[in-house]
Amino acid sequence: MWRFGFALWATWQMVRWAIVGAAVLFVLYLWGGFNGAFILAVFGVGLGLFGLKRTLANLYRRELAERR
Repeated sequence: MWRFGFALWATWQMVRWAIVGAAVLFVLYLWGGFNGAFILAVFGVGLGLFGLKRTLANLYRRELAERR
C-alpha cells in the first residue's frame, strides 16, 4: 500500500509542477512570443521537471532499500 501511495503522491508532484511550468511558459509566450526568454524558460522548466523526477525516483529507491 505504501508503494501505491508514494506513486500517487509522486505523480501529483509531477503534475502540479508541470502545470506551474506550463503556466509560466504560457505567460512568457503571451508576453513576448517565441523569443530567447521563452526558449530559456522551456529549458529551465524541462530541467526542473527532470530534476524533480530524478529526485523522486531516488527517494523511492532509498525508502524501498531502508524498508527491507
